[in-house]
Amino acid sequence: MNKKISLAFVSTTILLVITIFIAINTGNIKASPLEIFNLIFNKTSNSTLAILDLRFPRIIIAILVGAALAVSGLLLQTTLKNPLIDPSLVGVSGGANLILYLGLLVSPSAIIYKSFFAIVGGIVGYLLIFAFARNIKNNVSIILIGIAISSFFTGLLTSLSFLENTSKSLARASLGMKSWEDVNLLLIWIPITIVIAILLAKVCNIFFLDDKIIASLGLNINLLRFTISLLAVILASIATSVVGVIAFLSLIAPHIAKIIVGKNHIYCLPFSALVGALIFLGFDTLGRSIFNPIEIPADILMLVVGGPCFLILIKTGGKYE
Repeated sequence: MNKKISLAFVSTTILLVITIFIAINTGNIKASPLEIFNLIFNKTSNSTLAILDLRFPRIIIAILVGAALAVSGLLLQTTLKNPLIDPSLVGVSGGANLILYLGLLVSPSAIIYKSFFAIVGGIVGYLLIFAFARNIKNNVSIILIGIAISSFFTGLLTSLSFLENTSKSLARASLGMKSWEDVNLLLIWIPITIVIAILLAKVCNIFFLDDKIIASLGLNINLLRFTISLLAVILASIATSVVGVIAFLSLIAPHIAKIIVGKNHIYCLPFSALVGALIFLGFDTLGRSIFNPIEIPADILMLVVGGPCFLILIKTGGKYE
């Protein structure tokens, strides 16, 4: 690891720590570094219990979800060889949300299985985009197919919600009502999945080669693509099951990582996780503070920023790489 990459990791980690401290102190109740230290080690006071019960879960969720979506986006961009791929644009997140809703609609008591519902939905979304776009080389055409699939899922979900006329809560990107139960769900899946992805970083680098060259090396390209894509689908689906569909984060974070540390997945994968965590926590904290006491959900801010970024990426086609 050269000095530039080391500096990038250290700087981003410091920024993340600073953002965590700002997030902890965004609101009416403030806490000094000493109080936060005491809070972590169970020496709590009544004034800081709200920080432990309300702010810590949403901060941890924002970090885990941001990291998961960033890594998911990078893995899908790698395996599909398309720099414009985002789970929210190609049906993965939409499928996860739809099947999760259907599962809870049929059996509300099955909420303990919601992670599995979401993963099944994400896999359905991915298989559809893979089936329709596998012989298409044009990046924008693949994105248009993905948007059509995602819109179909969203339309179905909206129609079912309207017909059901229920307040059954699907995950939303506002993190204010999240709890330690949501944190525990994410902790079951996301850390181990990201670690597995990082361990497969060298394998991901193989996708820089043409598929025919990979096959000539005696490797099963379809099996590799499916395995790595499955990790991406799991990460995006679990994140969606907790916070809902977050647009553009999975697109933007990997590109920032590639610009700073390069395309080598050995560095780009963990750095994408750091960048994704920083971005999502930053937007959630900004949404809580910019018009306080009114809270703007993080997904809305991501749409405001992500839309123009997406247009820029379509224009450049990832040519910075």
